[in-house]
Amino acid sequence: MRTPATATSTPSTLAATQPLHPELECGVGEWDKLLYGNHRIVVNVSEVPAGRPGNSVVLPWRRQDENPAEVDTIVVSAATGTRVLNVVRTAATSERGEFTFEPVDGPGEYHFYYLPYVMGGRSYYPQASYLPARPTANPGWVKSVVTSVWSFESAFSDSRLPAAQALRYEAASEWDSFAPMNFTATAGELETLHAAHSGAPFMVFAEDRSHAISMTGRLPARWAIGGPAAVAGEDGAPRLTGSAQPGEDHVLQLGLYAVDALDDVQVTVAACATAGNAEIEVAARCINTAGVDRLGVPFSKDLAVGQGRVQALFIIVPVPSEAGGGTLDLTVRIGAAGTSATIPVTLNIAPEADADIPAGGFGDPRQLRRLAWLDSTLAIDDELVRPFTAIELDAPARTLGILGRTLTLAANGLPAQIGSTFTPEVTGVDGPLRTLLAGAFSLETRGAGAWTFGEIDFTVHGPARTSWRCQWHNAARGLSATVHGELEADGAATFAVRLANPGGGGVELGDVRLSVPCLAESVPLSMGLGTTGGRRMESLDWSWDVADRNQESLWLGDANIGAQIAFRDDNYERPLNTNFYHEKPLIEPVSWGNHGSSEAGITLRETVGEGGSGVVLLEAFSGPRTLAGGESLNYGFRLLLTPFKPIDPARQLRNRYFHDQGTVSDIAATGASVINIHHATALAPFINDPLLHADTLAEYTAAAHAAGLKVKVYDTVRELTAHSPDLLPMASLNGEIFSDGPGKGHIWPQEHVGANYVSAWYAPTVDDISIVTAGESRLQNWYIRGLDELVRRTGLDGLYLDDIAYDRQAMKRVRKVLQNRCAEPEIDIHSANQFNERDGFNPSANLYMEQLPYTDRLWLGEYFDYDNTDPAYWLVEVSGIPFGLMGEMLEGGGNPWRGLVFGMTGRAPRVDNRPLWAFWAGHGLADAPMVGHWAGAAVPVRTSDPDVLATSWLTPGGLVTALASWAPEPVDVTLEFAPEYAHLAAAAVSAPAIDGFQGAADFAPGAAVTVEPRKGVVLVVGAP
Repeated sequence: MRTPATATSTPSTLAATQPLHPELECGVGEWDKLLYGNHRIVVNVSEVPAGRPGNSVVLPWRRQDENPAEVDTIVVSAATGTRVLNVVRTAATSERGEFTFEPVDGPGEYHFYYLPYVMGGRSYYPQASYLPARPTANPGWVKSVVTSVWSFESAFSDSRLPAAQALRYEAASEWDSFAPMNFTATAGELETLHAAHSGAPFMVFAEDRSHAISMTGRLPARWAIGGPAAVAGEDGAPRLTGSAQPGEDHVLQLGLYAVDALDDVQVTVAACATAGNAEIEVAARCINTAGVDRLGVPFSKDLAVGQGRVQALFIIVPVPSEAGGGTLDLTVRIGAAGTSATIPVTLNIAPEADADIPAGGFGDPRQLRRLAWLDSTLAIDDELVRPFTAIELDAPARTLGILGRTLTLAANGLPAQIGSTFTPEVTGVDGPLRTLLAGAFSLETRGAGAWTFGEIDFTVHGPARTSWRCQWHNAARGLSATVHGELEADGAATFAVRLANPGGGGVELGDVRLSVPCLAESVPLSMGLGTTGGRRMESLDWSWDVADRNQESLWLGDANIGAQIAFRDDNYERPLNTNFYHEKPLIEPVSWGNHGSSEAGITLRETVGEGGSGVVLLEAFSGPRTLAGGESLNYGFRLLLTPFKPIDPARQLRNRYFHDQGTVSDIAATGASVINIHHATALAPFINDPLLHADTLAEYTAAAHAAGLKVKVYDTVRELTAHSPDLLPMASLNGEIFSDGPGKGHIWPQEHVGANYVSAWYAPTVDDISIVTAGESRLQNWYIRGLDELVRRTGLDGLYLDDIAYDRQAMKRVRKVLQNRCAEPEIDIHSANQFNERDGFNPSANLYMEQLPYTDRLWLGEYFDYDNTDPAYWLVEVSGIPFGLMGEMLEGGGNPWRGLVFGMTGRAPRVDNRPLWAFWAGHGLADAPMVGHWAGAAVPVRTSDPDVLATSWLTPGGLVTALASWAPEPVDVTLEFAPEYAHLAAAAVSAPAIDGFQGAADFAPGAAVTVEPRKGVVLVVGAP
């Protein structure tokens, strides 16, 4: 069994120069940890007494678990693997365990597994718990090794059996190891430490950054024995020294031990580098007390530490690249409880850095340089992302134009009209103008009287963002309101309508109501607010219930025009999703929700407008309320104007996905052109930190590129692998990065994170466990900077996103990074159907609509019903077409016939697409314009049965037309050609043989084609 001779930590004056364990050597062994747990102490028996086969041993395990006496210990002979059943534990405290046991194989080594556990729960979401202590010793053996008739414990303590020796601590892997940070100080060691610094409210310890601080409720033994680097109120802390590299983001790790409870902890850092005669000021910072948020805005945060607890502090020191061969001096001051501790540090800077550092890399991830990425502002700007065009502002007409859409404002700054020139096929933006609204948005404040509106002031921030501001005045009640609107080039329009009462007395309002009148002909489809996608409902009565429903938005529209409206205020935070909604649900808007009022909600009604035209009236209202003096409420909403961009059927057929492991040559032989690498694979074993295996990915990607294939990898931020060295430092940010939760779950976070987390996906094949993130946090900065580095180092072509925990702002930055690094970046989103109780009944396409402008393909997904849903559901919920992209199917491989009339297939190798790919190639469909059945009058051909839909590709010799049936029984249909394609009515029609899809058949011109229910056929009309 492998036992590395790792006895002490690498010497460093920035760390306590103490052994990894005060009494034991430390190493790593090999065993089945699902049987025995992650930790053991190796015991040596040198003497076995004649006639009394027993030995005693003391295990200085220094444990952090709450009740050591309640956890089982399993003893196994190292020589034979035999379990020792005759074991009696006579004492078990956090500090030590005392045992008497039978050395069944005589002298030699025995393994004491002292934290065995069982994994219950679901396979990918396990719940681990330690095995309870249970007696196994035979009474006859017990009698043979004791001589006292007194109590059980006394009998063993007085037995004077030969003492075995505890040699070393071993972990099942380096990742599982407690060494050195999770061995606890004894009561005596703590007493000595406190006595040496009596009255000090806190102490500061320095620790090597490769030994991440883990325990927060106990003090590590190496600290208590080695002593602090600085003590509150004590002067003369010794200068710490260390080494650094020019150009690196050097990280100092400090541990703040709160002897007393501490509030308002302040950390300041002053740093200066010296290179020759030049002095260079260095902007060092503590990420625990300040940073830059996901939108690029600097912030500071409060830090409090409870009595007896440990708070890790991480200091980022950006070493100037021009300071090679010099020194960097910094002073870290930590203040709290009316006093402070100061730590002077000198870093000796190497003449040159490792090769990876000057190129923008981070070297060994255990050096934690990536923590600096938490404050990255990469790709935060107002520049354009392809294919979007610069916003065109016509200020006198109050009209803003973007790719295929226009937004016209009323005099009050709210929308007056939304227009679209997307073609009926959604393949271009040069179609006839279509309008969405039957009238302007209006905000009614009942009981406030009339409003007057000031001028609208526009501000152009860049080609991709324009904002405006309009001030409202209400003389009758002394109220004011400000509309702050903003439109981005992708079609996101946000409106903050801040209703304020600047006076001293309250103002009673009967209601605050936003009315949105839509043209019925423009909104035949809908999705959201508790309804699935498909044909729009005739009426809707909806109320807020954020505890159980992830609902605050509704999409209304058609294939080539529409808008999602989401109702939000200043308290909005993106909730968790995909199994975790209830851990962090929506926050009900104070404005629209009116503190849970039963009179707040949203309705939709069909009405008749001027001239008898149909109108769909959407109204959001908060009900009666009192607007107190000095109070301000944001009746905000956000619009997403759809489609975001034209669909690209040629790209859909050109980029043929293969989503699995395999050699490049084998995958290329299938006809695939894009490889998706999932996590829990040899190339990317650990979820959402593929940089840990960048070299392997780079080698594979280079081989794929040589074969003409693209490569994408799984990488998002919904959870983070516990194998990431940055996880424990991020956990020290106290709920900023990781979602607060009940803890437990897999055994690793229980033993290394402790509490206040949500255990996430577990991949048993690679022993990877992850922690749920908080979503909208600085983790987005870390992720986006890491993505840039990942693509730089590997040459990857894009991302596979398996559900998303970040918003459109992060998604926009992701696209910019990829666009900068890749010639034609590719992003696809996969989602299981989110319309269920666990996820708050929000359709996936509605949930992720804000990310779709920057996405190339959808893969929806588990639990979608492809056989028992109508074409409108397919169009809205599955296809992606009304939003400017196309998709693939997953559940059960999908329905290939119905999918094809939306340009969709299942994804290889879950389904064998090779016959269809060969057919596409043989008929040049990747170069043929596609006209989908949703294009209405623009379609070249339709069938005689409205339940059998037809989508066509226009080839040089005629058409390739896919038919799919939603009829309940077999139907015979004929083809009905549009006037400009009438000549094809006399053309030959054939159904080519496509293995697994259809057999060959020929049809006379005008002959009926039989289509089976839930199936279809592909026809070649005219010359092949």
